[in-house]
Parts: sequence; structure tokens; C-alpha cells
Amino acid sequence: MEANSSSNPGVNISTPSTTQSTTDSAINTNAGNGKGGKASKVWEHYTKLENDTKCKCNYCSKVYAYHSRFIGTRTLWNHLAACTAYADRKVDLKQKTLVFEDNTTGGGSNLVAISCSKEDIRKACIEMIIIDELPFSFVEKEGFRKFMSKACPKLDRFSRRTVARDVYQLYLNEKNNLKKVFARNKYRVCITTDCWTSIQNLNYMVITAHFIDDEWQLHKRILNFCQIDDHKGDTIGKLIESCLLEWGIDRVFTITVDNASSNDLVISYLKKKLNNWGGLVLNGDYLHVRCCAHIINLIVTEGLKEMNNSVSSIRNAVKYVRSSPARLVRFRKCVEHEKLDSKRIVVMDVPTRWNSTYLMLESALVYQKAFERLEDDDGFYRSYFEEKEGGKKRIGPPEHIDWVNASVLNNFLENFYEITKKFSASLFVTSHLYFHEMHSIESNLKGLIVSDDSYFNAMAKKMKEKYDKYWGSLNTLNKLLIVAVVLDPRYKLSFVKFCFEELYDENVVCELIKVIKGLLSSLYDFYTNNNSRCDSGSQNQSVNAVICPSELEKKSDIIDYRLAKVAKLSKWKKKQLEEDGVELKNEVDKYLLDDCENCFDDSFDLLNWWKVNGGKYKVLSNIAKDILSIPISTVASESAFSTGGRILDPFRASLSPKMVESLICGQNWLCSSRIAVEEDTSSVEDMAFYESITSDSRLASDFDVINLD
Repeated sequence: MEANSSSNPGVNISTPSTTQSTTDSAINTNAGNGKGGKASKVWEHYTKLENDTKCKCNYCSKVYAYHSRFIGTRTLWNHLAACTAYADRKVDLKQKTLVFEDNTTGGGSNLVAISCSKEDIRKACIEMIIIDELPFSFVEKEGFRKFMSKACPKLDRFSRRTVARDVYQLYLNEKNNLKKVFARNKYRVCITTDCWTSIQNLNYMVITAHFIDDEWQLHKRILNFCQIDDHKGDTIGKLIESCLLEWGIDRVFTITVDNASSNDLVISYLKKKLNNWGGLVLNGDYLHVRCCAHIINLIVTEGLKEMNNSVSSIRNAVKYVRSSPARLVRFRKCVEHEKLDSKRIVVMDVPTRWNSTYLMLESALVYQKAFERLEDDDGFYRSYFEEKEGGKKRIGPPEHIDWVNASVLNNFLENFYEITKKFSASLFVTSHLYFHEMHSIESNLKGLIVSDDSYFNAMAKKMKEKYDKYWGSLNTLNKLLIVAVVLDPRYKLSFVKFCFEELYDENVVCELIKVIKGLLSSLYDFYTNNNSRCDSGSQNQSVNAVICPSELEKKSDIIDYRLAKVAKLSKWKKKQLEEDGVELKNEVDKYLLDDCENCFDDSFDLLNWWKVNGGKYKVLSNIAKDILSIPISTVASESAFSTGGRILDPFRASLSPKMVESLICGQNWLCSSRIAVEEDTSSVEDMAFYESITSDSRLASDFDVINLD
């Protein structure tokens, strides 16, 4: 069926009416018959075919039937108005298009109607450049312009300088919007910060805010990625102060930093300033949180010194295999001859990073038999260890005892590796995990200290010394991280007491529990009296909500029957509690006495539980909101340096510090719902697949080694 002009409301091109079409038909008939007359302008866009029975669009090459007497030009005009290849057509900005849009709440997609303008496309292009970390010159590349000429021919070309201006303007707009959010909601934020030196040899500092909103969603926002003169404590402290003033943030709960000595001065400086603003909790006594991932790194590195020879021998064996293609081929043959069915990768480690050492041992242990066969079949492998490196004979090749030590050490390090991954998370809360892992580490170290294995006995003693330096007593750790597990309804204070009883005697346990419960009570009192976000009606009301008859009589001489009944029931409830020897003074008592949730439920959502039960514990829920938002590592801030390293590559080193901040902050804000520590998403299966499609060799497809030097 032919479409009339009203079926194309989004087209402003002058579409002829039926009368016009009839006239055109008559005119074209005369023109086609050679009888004179003026031809329709539509033929400027079409080419006649097959003896004037068909015609073809000059832009998209679509073919339409045509007859000078029986078929008019209305269909041709309608097509021209909708032809996307016709660059001069004018599109109504109100016209919407049906497209499939990804469903953000789940899988699949939804069919939605959207409108599109040149401004929208240009903004989307700028966001793509920021999110995907593309160079500004990307818009000047031939491939991009060729693509846009087909996808959106009406979009005006723009240069890299225009992109730079648009990026900075988008950064300013997003920053202004985020400022309004902080000003309106008055969140109490937790801060992480760290410093970094770029390829430009400039010092940068990142400041990240963590908070939980009223819908109990955890958020992470980079506030600043700015240049800093040096790494001195006063300089860092003043820059953080300036950042908080600029953003209008005066309610800071904790600041998580690494263990650099200068950070002690940072905390001291900020504690004084923030106390003057009245934005600290309990005078800032628990403001300082040390990066737990960094502490674990120090503990494990200290212990690895005792296992250095076994680790070094395996490291040298891996280095030999990785040092040339010929050696790699010989090793692959050993793998095939030993019939090792594994696609694990053999990786080199960085000696100063224990987690890479763990991954090296884990991969090498899979191919222990292949390494042993290599020693028998490859004379160059044996002679490799006779050579000197750094003036000393290379340690190795690995003997049976080295493989045994490596296996035991690998199992031991696996626990620390998994703990580090948990501490480094940024998409979900981590503060309630600290106590579980701290107890696990201390229990394991105490067990190894009394073991008969001399290697692990010495290793555990050194690790325990480093552990005691940071986590050995309540005076050296931030007690808010223990309160965090108390606020997990699956465990509460009884679990903390149970764990302490496994490590300390009864008198010490009683004192520790008294301190933790006292801190929780102090927090409750502080939030009741000072937290403006608490419900004012609940601040001075006890949780058991006992209504005394005398209070009712003061309000009215005539007591409603229902109120009298409530008073009677309340009086009975109070008497019952007194008879049981229990009196609930506030929400803390009620919460601790309520039954625990199922601790074996892997699907338990901690934030959702507090969202549902927030009305029941109005003050305590605000405490939980702040404590559960504490990041226990600085990885969230350090991940910004990974982004900075990709943005400031050797080809983009001319970017100004402010533009770098615009790109890094802009990416974080635009991807706020899914921002995370970026990990290598390539898998062993992916690499095996890539190799299989480029080689017919069965061995090459079954085994792969990547270079991680």
C-alpha cells in the first residue's frame, strides 16, 4: 500500500499532495511521450530503468515501479523523505524511532521509542571517548568518519580540539550535578586516597568518596585526580582539605590510607580540621583506617624470605622455559610426553609482589613432571643452572624437596590470595569481612608456630611479628572494623566472643567484649544526639516503647480506651521483662538479643537486610550505613592509577593535569553503576582458542604460554 505524506511526520521535506502527484504524473506522461511539458523535480533523485517501467534511487539504489500514465510520483516522494542515504533530507527532531535497549535491571532488552538529534549523537560520541579511553584524534580517523558518513550523514564533522572542549564541559556538568547530590543529601562519606607518579614525571593524588545512599546502594565516586607537589603529610592533608571544601563535604567518617609514615601526619592534620568543622564521629578517634591489603602484603612478604631458595629454584626453571621460543617448544614436548592434560598458563612472577609469586607456583606445580623430564632430556636446561647470574651461581634446578615446599607454600598462600581479593573489592561492602579474615590469619599463624616443620615454623614466627605490629591488639587496629561484624545480623556480638575465646583466655575475652560493646553504645549515643539524618521522633524514644499511664494522663483528662489498653499491655510487657531479668534500654540491646540470621545462607544480602529492617532499628541503621561503607583497602583509589596509566601513554603525554582529571573523573561518574577494579578479562580458554584458529598443530591448541614479564 502506498503511504501518504501524513505517514511521515518526521520529515520536513516538501512532500507533494495527491493533487501535486497527479499533476506530476500528467507532466511526466507528456515528458515521457516527448510532447513537451515540465518534468517533476523528483527525477533529479531517480534514474529511469527498463524502458521507463522502473526507476532507481540515486542514493540507496532501491528500485521502484514507474509508469508515465498509471503510476504517479507520490511513492517516489515518500521514499525520498525517508531515505537515510539522502544527506539533504530534513528530519523532525520530535520524530521517534523504535529500538532495542539493554535492560539495566536484568538480562535481555526492551523495545523503546527514542528521539535522536545531532547534539545527542555528538554527546554520545564524547562519552564513548571518555569511557573507552580513546584518543581525541579518534574522531579524525578515516575509519570513524567513513562509519559516521553512513550511520549519521547529517552529523557535522568535528576535530580533536572540539572533543577536548566537549570533554571538559561534560566533566564540569557532571561535577556540578554530583555536588548537588552531596549538598542535598548530606552523606557521611568514607575517603580513600593515594599518590602516583605518571609517565610525565608528575605527582598525582586521587581522592575517592564511598557512601551508602537512602536506598542502601553502595557508591564510589572519584572526587579529585589532581596534581600534587610532593608526598609530604602536610601537603597531602591540605590538598584533601581543599577538595572537601570545594565539594562542600564536612561529614567524614573514616579515611583509608596505606602504611606510609607520611599518612600519620595526614590523619593528624585532617582530624584537627574536621573536628573544627564538627564533621567527625566521636572526635575522630577512629578516623584512621590502614589498608588491609597492604598489611597482608607486608605479612606475606616477610614470611617468603624464609622460603627463598625453593621459590628461587622454581622461578629460574620457569625463566629458562620462557627465555626463548626453542626452549618453549622443548618444554611443550615434555608436557605432551608426560600426557599432562592441562591448559594452565606458565607465568613469570615479580619477586617484589607475592601474589604473582603465588600464581607462578600454582602454574608451575601443574607441570612438575614436565620440568623433571626437561631436566633428563634437555642438556641445555642443566647447563643453564651452572651459569652465574649477578656473580652467583643460579639456584636450581628444583629438586623434590623444593617441589614439596612449593606445594605446601602454595596451599598456605592461597588463603592470603583469596583474602586479598575479598579486601580489594569495591562493588560490595567489605568492612564486615575484616574480622573473619583477621581471625583466620591469626589462627593459622599460631598453628604453624607450634608445628614440627622447621621451614614453616620460622616463616610463621616472622609473619606473626609483622601481624602483631598492625593487628596484634585492639590498640593497634581500628575497632570500627570489629563493630562491622557485630552489625552483620548473621553473627553479632556472640560470634566475636566465640572467636576471641579461641585465641585468648577468659579475662581477656571479657575485657575485649566490654570494649566492643562500649564502642557500639557510644556510637548509638552519638548518632541519637547528633545525627541529623535520624528520625527526630525516634531519637529520644526507647526501642521497647513503654507508655506510662501517668504520661497519658498529662496529655488528657479523658484517656481513650485504646490508649489505656496499650498502656496496660506496655506495663505488662515491662513487668515480664523485669521478671526475666532483661531490660531493653535502646536499640543496641534489642538488636543483640534478637535471633541471628542464617549464617549458612550464601544468598544473604546484608545491605538489603538493613534496608528492610531500618524502620525497626532507626538509629542503629544509620550507624550500619556508615560503618558498612568503610573501604578496608585503597584499591578503589589505586584503580584510578591504572586508568591514568592507560590515558597517559607515550602517545598522549601532552595532556594537561586538568584534562587528565576530567577524563578519569568523567569515566568514573559516567560508569558509576558498574565501575570496578579492572582485571584482565582474558582467560586461558580464550588464549587457547586464539592459538587454535591460527595453527593446525594439536600441541599448540592444547597448551599455551603467555608473556607476563
